[in-house]
Amino acid sequence: MKRKLYEVLKAWKGTPEKALLLRGPRQTGKTYLMKEFAKEYGSSLYLNLEDEPILRKIFEESRNTDEIYTSLSVLKGFSVPQDGPAPLLMIDEIQSSEAAFSALKPLAIDGRCNILASGSLLGVLLNEKLLSPMGYVKMVHVGPMDFEEFLWALGTEEQVTAGIRAMISKESMPESVRKSVDRAFRSYMMVGGMPAAVSAFASSGDYGEVWERQGEIIEFARADVMKYAPNSLKIRILACFDAIPRILAKGNKSFMYSEVEHLPGYGSREYDPALDWLIAVGLALRCRNLTQLAEPFAENESAKSFKIYLYDSGLLMRMYGREAAAAVASGDVYVNRGAVMESVTAQALVASGFGIRYYAKENSTRELDFVISYRGRITALEVKSGRQKHSKSLLMTLKEGGVKAAVKCADFKVETDENGVLHLPLFAPAFMGSDTDIVLDLPDISELNEMVRNADD
Repeated sequence: MKRKLYEVLKAWKGTPEKALLLRGPRQTGKTYLMKEFAKEYGSSLYLNLEDEPILRKIFEESRNTDEIYTSLSVLKGFSVPQDGPAPLLMIDEIQSSEAAFSALKPLAIDGRCNILASGSLLGVLLNEKLLSPMGYVKMVHVGPMDFEEFLWALGTEEQVTAGIRAMISKESMPESVRKSVDRAFRSYMMVGGMPAAVSAFASSGDYGEVWERQGEIIEFARADVMKYAPNSLKIRILACFDAIPRILAKGNKSFMYSEVEHLPGYGSREYDPALDWLIAVGLALRCRNLTQLAEPFAENESAKSFKIYLYDSGLLMRMYGREAAAAVASGDVYVNRGAVMESVTAQALVASGFGIRYYAKENSTRELDFVISYRGRITALEVKSGRQKHSKSLLMTLKEGGVKAAVKCADFKVETDENGVLHLPLFAPAFMGSDTDIVLDLPDISELNEMVRNADD
């Protein structure tokens, strides 16, 4: 299955001065990416530090890169050529060995191999002792497949998804196209972007098989908590993980600590470390409430008011159960008070490069589902109240000037209405793209030198 990150790997191959480290939750396709990318090389070696404990000993006992390569030659028959293109050395499950992680720096400096590593749960396992090679490591996050990658997996041509993106950009789309893509998007809401689930759906179309794969992934996530989380946090991490769907379905303005275990007096002190762990390893997304609609957003985020989303809409659907899945399959995308719709939108925005924030005014029913910087403007994005064409929160905020643009993602035709609200399809956030890239023109230094010399004369 094609992943957009493959192009990142190809670009890195041209300038591999640093080791490349793929990080992210388990089963998001890191190993698949590594092995596919190895086909770009004439020679490569794959190491899995979790499956083969003896490999961990190589890194623990070797004093330098020469000893590492000598041991790999003896154990794996891997030899590094004296000249010609550098081979690829892949080190998977690197979180299993502090010594292997620390070896990334000398291996990168050595330069005999291009070093590609991957690991899960690195967000919490990279303590100060492990941070030593960071100047020699480029990190890339691997998350679930986004909607465009999902379409590719189903056989949609890249030029077709490029056309969809262009239509979103031009704010014009034929109804026949919108309805067709929307049907696929409803499937994506249910299947999600975990490669095993997507592969099962693409190969058989059997949602029962998808259901099984999703259940396995959730159990793997729980097992990782029990294996890697601090003993003092394990129970609360699992409690928070299991509570996310339930809290989202209540439609509250922020995460409710009291709903996690229903224990009197338990709040941020007890649960914030557990939530931080889930977010650090990529199993959850935090969406902060803005205290005011102004940039820079980071300076206007509430420290106490936030929402927590699961990292994959398909897994969220699995945790809600078959009744919710049947509702979405029959067309009710706003099941559980729009929790799934909000979650898949948050997932799409993150995959598109946006930070996720929302705005819920104190002592008011007004709430904006998401607030983003889009095309250089503070933009409110509404997805929850989709059965009604007009949103009071959007209209009031536009009127007051709190935001400069408003987008309503719903099951309506693409248009800008009389109030200036842009109506886009439910799947639009997956194709919007962040505009945070900064382009700097290289200054003409020769011209500057000439001007200064002339001024001196």
